[in-house]
Amino acid sequence: MNANQDQPIPYAVCENDIRFPILDITHPLFNASIDEQAYHLSCLKSARSIDSLKKMPGFIQSIFVKMSNVDNSYLSGMRTLLYKLGPHLSRGIKLGFRDKWAVKQTSFMGLRIRLRDLCRSQSRLVQTQLKQFPGRNLCFFNIAGGPATDSINTLILIQESDPKLLKGRKIEINILDIDTYGPNFAKRCIDVLKEPGQRFHGLDITLNFIHYDWSQSEALLKMSLERSDWIQLCSSEGGLFEYGSDSDIIRNLNNFFTNSPADARVTGSLIFDREQVNKGYLGFTEFIGVQIRYLGLEGLQRILAQTSWVLEESHEIDTIYNLFSLKKA
Repeated sequence: MNANQDQPIPYAVCENDIRFPILDITHPLFNASIDEQAYHLSCLKSARSIDSLKKMPGFIQSIFVKMSNVDNSYLSGMRTLLYKLGPHLSRGIKLGFRDKWAVKQTSFMGLRIRLRDLCRSQSRLVQTQLKQFPGRNLCFFNIAGGPATDSINTLILIQESDPKLLKGRKIEINILDIDTYGPNFAKRCIDVLKEPGQRFHGLDITLNFIHYDWSQSEALLKMSLERSDWIQLCSSEGGLFEYGSDSDIIRNLNNFFTNSPADARVTGSLIFDREQVNKGYLGFTEFIGVQIRYLGLEGLQRILAQTSWVLEESHEIDTIYNLFSLKKA
């Protein structure tokens, strides 16, 4: 762990004046917070664990639900960010007892694996287009993006792999969300990362926040049209495809399709269907009251049949998450 301390951690200040680390999935402390074997074993044991919890007295069950920090049947963007940081990167943050407990739980390691793998997939897709079209600008649409950790880290991976690909282009991250706290923090992260000596210094990166209800997705029509000659990636990690209805997903996909370029991509995460999902995860989410969708790839394919998008690739994470990319038919 000594070598992990050699790489500095940049910080940004939240609205409540708390200094928060800027999540960088290439940082050694982030990598040290992922033990895929331990996570796999935790997934195997989780079904037994939730069965044991259900047999405990009601007051103990209530304490456990409170410690899970679920508000309005979902985890907020900033709380999800905290769990993505993991126990090492979050050490400098003053946390309450519940968050201190939760950030150390192996079960939340899946959020870090999900973020890492999605960013790797997005960076490969985008790099291919950047190499093919050196004159085009780059635009991200991040639905329910919160602090936009996947968009920011996709850029970090590209910058590490081939920094010249990002130079001389306009780059936009457009966060479409009903929450303001996460996107405001994302803006501060970009401002810090553009300072001298930081990763994005010298790059033309703009972050925009658009107040967005995914049941009213017309904003995607206008925004994608205004950038129709840009490279466009629309993503939703832990958002639209995990909580949205079929009609919401179809409407967003169709509206993004209408004015986006022929090589536009959609990426995101979804949960396995009820028959195949890890039974411990299913029991845990139902126990604490998370109103998540068990869509599965078959459910996604059913939805895609009502759009002009097709599944390009998919990737499983321990019978819980499916990561995917879509391209135009």
